[in-house]
Amino acid sequence: MAEKASSFYKGQIAVRDLGRTTCTHHKGNILDWVCETCCDAICAKCVSSLHKGHDIVHLSETTADNKRKIKIFIDEVGQKELRQIQQEIISTRESLENDLSHFESVRREMKEQGETLKEYIDVLMARTLSHIKQLEDENANLLKNYRIDLEQKLAELKDQLKHCNEALKTGTDIQVFDFVFRLQTNITLHAAPILASAVFSPNVKSKVMLEQAYGKVIVDKSGQSEDQSTCQQDIDSDQSQETPDHQVQVPPLQQSKKESPQMKINQLPLSALLAQSTVLSESIVSSEIESICPTCNDGAWTSGRISNIVTHLTSQGGVHQKIQSHVPVTDICISPSTHNLWACSNKEYNVMELTLGTLISRFKTTDEPRCLCVTKDDCVLVGSKHKITEYTKEGKKGLVSRTYLYFMWNPLLKSPWRMSQCPVSKNIAAVDMDLADDGGKGEPAVIVLNKRLKELFRYGRPNHIIKCESGKFCAADVAYDSLGQLVIADTVNSLHLLSGDGQYLRMLHTDIARPWVLCVDREGVLWAGFGRFRVEKVKRLLYTNF
Repeated sequence: MAEKASSFYKGQIAVRDLGRTTCTHHKGNILDWVCETCCDAICAKCVSSLHKGHDIVHLSETTADNKRKIKIFIDEVGQKELRQIQQEIISTRESLENDLSHFESVRREMKEQGETLKEYIDVLMARTLSHIKQLEDENANLLKNYRIDLEQKLAELKDQLKHCNEALKTGTDIQVFDFVFRLQTNITLHAAPILASAVFSPNVKSKVMLEQAYGKVIVDKSGQSEDQSTCQQDIDSDQSQETPDHQVQVPPLQQSKKESPQMKINQLPLSALLAQSTVLSESIVSSEIESICPTCNDGAWTSGRISNIVTHLTSQGGVHQKIQSHVPVTDICISPSTHNLWACSNKEYNVMELTLGTLISRFKTTDEPRCLCVTKDDCVLVGSKHKITEYTKEGKKGLVSRTYLYFMWNPLLKSPWRMSQCPVSKNIAAVDMDLADDGGKGEPAVIVLNKRLKELFRYGRPNHIIKCESGKFCAADVAYDSLGQLVIADTVNSLHLLSGDGQYLRMLHTDIARPWVLCVDREGVLWAGFGRFRVEKVKRLLYTNF
């Protein structure tokens, strides 16, 4: 009965405002009692009326216990909850900074990929327009020559007709007889020239292919609610279901700040590789060739340090131009931005640029230059004993490839010999001859570095044994193609193709002679120099139908 009465009365009691000291039911009466049954402060009249039969204690008796509870709360909040919240605020601030940096990095890589595609489209368009212009010029020359031939025939006929009329009017019997004897009655004209024709067939799936080439942002929101996940699936469903050629992985926000988005590049599908490389041309060379690089058209530059001559070869194997250098030329390369030829020399430690038909010294290095590579960022990478050094075009030093282990300096590569930059990832591939004179073991390898000149991976004899089941491997030159794949000249008579991340794809070509130098031109044609002890012939090979 007491519980029923209590419940009934509790439903009728008005709510007391916090801090009020007088009873809401008995005006003027001080609240100096506590009903433990109802957990409320009451007055003396409430004890015998509204709260009759309840557990009642004096208010002053509860103060000590209430203060103890308040102190416990203060201690727990001050020592635990406050610190946790403060730490969470600091962590959130750091997460925000990492998040901003992370997405800025993603945006930067996306912009770089877009710029790369735009540059490639510009190159592709310029190449195609150049080919059309060449066809146009050839047709024009054919028609001009044919017209000149017709005009010459016309003039001859007019002259012959004139003499015929004169013979009829004034010629003597003997003159008429002789004239008929010399008369040309069979008039033949050269066949009309066969003109080349061109039809442009635009790719109807160009938008889809561009989207695939550009890449796709993969968003990881593993901590989403179910509704958010459904929304994200709807967004993804609007995009192409085909696998893109280039993907940007966006990691969750919980990643450590050491992690960064990686641009994962799927290499050219094997179906686009020709079943067998096609030899487009083969020419015998008499000049010394120790280095080769493509020109801005369909030719190639070659150099040799003994002759001090840089030679411009045509695609047919002829010599278009020769440049005499005042110093031996150790290596040559083409600037991807200006398309100017650059060269280095181990004499006077010169780095030179071809300007107006002359190799002009741009700066001198502090170490003997063995190879060089001009990057898309207009930096000049120079390989010397034990390192690769980055220079500006004015000769100001930048990054240096070095590795320190256990407080001892250990060179990342011993004997850099040739270098090439990937047009897609901007990574640097370098041939390390690993010479004994430089502290090496005589095991040449290809080492791939990132833009900061930090090692990403290396491909050498151990990798080759696994991939090709061959214990022999001796890299002499390396070059990236326009798709970011690596072509390696292996002096064990073979040319090999690797993916951009170092996976062995296939053997491209073999010859009875050794390949010493190679490059890939803008048309995707592989130039390779073969010989027994030196380059004796140059082959142009096509290995893709892309």
